[in-house]
Amino acid sequence: MTGCIAFPYGDSDIDFNHGISGLEETHHFEKDENNQTVETLTELEIEFNPISNINATFVEFWLMPGDGSDTKRVDPQETKFIQHQYTGYGAFMFDRGVIDSEGNENKQLSALIRSGNFYLNQSSASQPADLYIDAPHPNSVGSAERLIVESTIGNSWALPFTSEPTDITWVLIDPDGTIVEQHTETLDVGDDYTWESYLESPKRGAWLLTIESSADVNIDQTTWVRMGYSGFTY
Repeated sequence: MTGCIAFPYGDSDIDFNHGISGLEETHHFEKDENNQTVETLTELEIEFNPISNINATFVEFWLMPGDGSDTKRVDPQETKFIQHQYTGYGAFMFDRGVIDSEGNENKQLSALIRSGNFYLNQSSASQPADLYIDAPHPNSVGSAERLIVESTIGNSWALPFTSEPTDITWVLIDPDGTIVEQHTETLDVGDDYTWESYLESPKRGAWLLTIESSADVNIDQTTWVRMGYSGFTY
């Protein structure tokens, strides 16, 4: 349970042994010029291995994911695993527990994080596209700890009549519409440039990275933005 704190509570007649995978992961959001998104998401998996100190039988294992979805319950006689796939990104407080045949229950509450990586790639476009960075999951109990931008724009060779120098301007806009960072770079034909930005404690909400070329040329773009969480505790 690296980077997270667990809060055990419940009946001491049960030793709440369990294993967890997928506590700290990254979700990937591949964007296109129309802000259409392909998502790569991850699961949390819990393996329950409790021990009864009174030789009772376990009748239920459960998971409350903390993302607004319903509690998941399984019969210990059928499986000892519960999985849950999270959408969006953010920090979530998830609760899980075991119940025995005597009505005893032991539980643990702890944090889980999903950082968000956003990508936009283009080849041979006349203008670079903007990258929309979605807000965290509405049930996230925390905001991102850092925002990282790495954007490479290339002014590639094209037909002689369309090849010319151009000014590329990056503008990073926060959820309130305020310009937080801005940079302009002149690219000769055949040149590329990587603009990087790093912000601590970015404002919660949807961000926007606009990228504009002063001329319609042959643009290649590779842009990556990370909304990063690490070691989140609630």
